[in-house]
Amino acid sequence: MKKKSTYEILYRKNKTNGKIIIDVALNGYNEFFHEWDNAAFRKRDIHQDLAHFLDLCSEDIPLRKSLEIQFCVKTNEKSAEHEDRIRASYLNYYNALLRGEKKKTKRIFRTSGILLLVSVLLLFLHVFLSGNIVNTILSKVFLESLLIGGWVFTWEAIHGITIDIIIPFRRHRELKRFIQADISFSYS
Repeated sequence: MKKKSTYEILYRKNKTNGKIIIDVALNGYNEFFHEWDNAAFRKRDIHQDLAHFLDLCSEDIPLRKSLEIQFCVKTNEKSAEHEDRIRASYLNYYNALLRGEKKKTKRIFRTSGILLLVSVLLLFLHVFLSGNIVNTILSKVFLESLLIGGWVFTWEAIHGITIDIIIPFRRHRELKRFIQADISFSYS
């Protein structure tokens, strides 16, 4: 018998589409939105505790699994208008986060490119000046500084492209999964 993983114990699975369901209980439609956000209802921000809860749930579930967010609203009357507003705010929130992650990724690539250019310049100067400079202590220190600086900048560029980029790429995948998640409502 196959042993169930942690997420399979904590979360339900939609039997029709196979998506993992994250259940969210709301006392009313307005509980979805941030309480301090006084903007027009259509443009209100998602509640930070709810966003944090969804992120924690997402960490439990492997990225290859699709999500369904099911809001269980404690209300007597069902409102399609409120449901549409929640869906729109949800998508706006996660699309804004996705744009921010894309900017971070571009910034890392741009910074790494600049560091790589500086390192090539420093290493080129070291090679060029090593044969054309008078052999004194000051010139040796200067040449060593160019060499060390070139390798440090090279390492920082490689570190940015290979290691620093991992977190934004993972977050990008998480946010895409949230954007593609089905949103459903149930009432009690």
